[in-house]
Formats: sequence, C-alpha cells, structure tokens
Amino acid sequence: MNTFSAILSIVFAALLVTTNPADAKPKSKTKTKTAKKASQTTTYPLLGNPNSTYRGWDYLASRLRKAGVPESEIREIFANPNMPRFTFVPFKVRPKEPHSIYASFDRDSFAQLGASFIEEYDQEFNRMERKYGVPREVVTAILVIETQIGRHTGNELIVHRLSRLASVLDPNNVKENYRKLKATDPSVTLDDVKNRGRYLEDTFLPEIPALIEISRRNQVNTFNILGSSAGAFGIPQFLPTAFIKYGVDGDGDGHVSLFNKIDALWSAGNYLAAFGYKADLPYAERRKVIWEYNRSEAYIDTVFRVASRIRSIGAMGCRRHGGTDEAEAIKVGWCPEPRE
Repeated sequence: MNTFSAILSIVFAALLVTTNPADAKPKSKTKTKTAKKASQTTTYPLLGNPNSTYRGWDYLASRLRKAGVPESEIREIFANPNMPRFTFVPFKVRPKEPHSIYASFDRDSFAQLGASFIEEYDQEFNRMERKYGVPREVVTAILVIETQIGRHTGNELIVHRLSRLASVLDPNNVKENYRKLKATDPSVTLDDVKNRGRYLEDTFLPEIPALIEISRRNQVNTFNILGSSAGAFGIPQFLPTAFIKYGVDGDGDGHVSLFNKIDALWSAGNYLAAFGYKADLPYAERRKVIWEYNRSEAYIDTVFRVASRIRSIGAMGCRRHGGTDEAEAIKVGWCPEPRE
C-alpha cells in the first residue's frame, strides 16, 4: 500500500469499523477461498446510479481509467454481479485509534502463542535475522496482533473493501459525509472532508491495480481473494502493493503466499528492514519504522509491549537458541544483556 501505512489505522478511523485485528473468522492456509457474498458490518444507502454499467462505481471506474487500468479489467470487476453496488462510505476527518482496541493482547496467552511460534520456526528466524537484522520477537508480535499468526485472517471480499476505501472522494460520498460530520461537529469544513478523502483515495486507489496484478500472477479470480475489512490479507495483513514490494518466498517453494507461516515471517521481516529497522536503533527510531507498518501510536505501543513479553518468555531458554551463541542472541535482541 504505497507505504503500507494504512493497514488498520486508516480503516478503523475512515470506516467507523469497530472490529479489532483478531476478530475475523478463521481462514484456511490456502491463498484464496470462494466468497459467496461480500459482508458488511452496516448497511449503508446506495450512492450514484445503481443501474449503471458499473453498479454505481462510476467515479472509481473513471479514476482507475485515468490511472491506466484497461477498460476490460474495470468492467470485469465493477460490472460483475458478484461486486456489491456502491454505497455510502463514512469516514472521519481527524481519526485516532484508541488503545482499548488492543487491550486483549496483554493476555499471557498471546505472548505464549508468539514464543511457541518462535520456538517452532527457530531456524527460519535465525536465517531471517542474519539477512535483515530484524528481531524475531518484533516480527512475531506483529503477526500475533494482526491475525494471531494466521488464526484469523479475515473473510471479506478484498476487491470490495479496497474499492470502498478508494471511492471516498466520490462527490456524492463527500457531500453526505460533510452533512453528517457537520451535524455533530460544526467546526468541520468541506475542505477538511475533501482533504481527508483525497488522502484516502491516494492511499487506496493504487491497491486495486495491484490486486489485479496479484490475481494475474497467481492465476486466481479477484473475487476469490479474501481478507480483512481493511482490504489486507494473509498472516501479516499486507495490502496488495506491500505484497508485491515486500513479499518473500521464505520456504523456497517458488511461490510467495502470505498464508504460509514461513513466507509470512520473512515478508514481515523484509518489510521492516526496508524501512530501516535494526535491533540497535534508538527506541524512537524503531517506533518510526513500526509507524510505517501501521500509523497508530496505540498499535506501536502494543507491538513493543507484546514483543517484550514474548522476549521475556524466550529469554529463559536463550542459551538453547537454535545453536546461536549467547553473544549473537544478545546482539539481535532475543536475549537480555547480562547484568553485573
């Protein structure tokens, strides 16, 4: 997702969704699953012309056309009866993600889940750390928070969710949001609404061509790719552009699958490394890197808190660190510094 900054924080704030990263139904390890019907948390009124060729998505179709997406591919998605009609997309102009949505991750069971995952894939983490220099407990904390390491990857129709986010600047949608927001906060201006809508469109519009490219590469139907209400998918919950940029074939089977745990840990490590994460960075700099994964202070706090708890469990066996000597384990941040 361009910088992948919007994976959850934008969506929680933009769409008024109240679900947390681990609330979706479990998904199989396969890359895709047939979606019988796109689900929505709330039923919103139709916007645009629902009887048009593009089922009300005319504004988005025009934006994609301008971005160079072939007309045949636009029609294949938006004239498809499997694509829900375009409805109102509510969003906020000054969003902020509350810490409370991550409170459940303070439970010991999540730290233990992460520690067990690290123990099971110890050798893969050794290889990943040697290449990227990203501590295993940080990668694992992200995977725990995002999907409980694959237990809950989402059951939403990705193309629909991304299309909604990319359509927020539709004039009818802007007008309706302005009316609703102004009624509850008189200080909101039309420019506020348009500026926020422009940011969301700029963020999510590129995700649709990227999703089309992923479908083409993997020879899968776009309507069979499922994930979260944020439009992200897989164990690390990447948006399509992030998958293309940072996805790694960690197990060397010739395919990149974010539903494969080895590929997922390598891909998340690659993502963080691309933004400069190192174990010896100052804390403030490490926070800046996690900000690129999810622009939410609450999320960043939770990642480091969960990583610390995972590390505290792992430290009890650091001398057995998959053959890695204790000095190296300390260097990558897995084992604590010895105390005098």
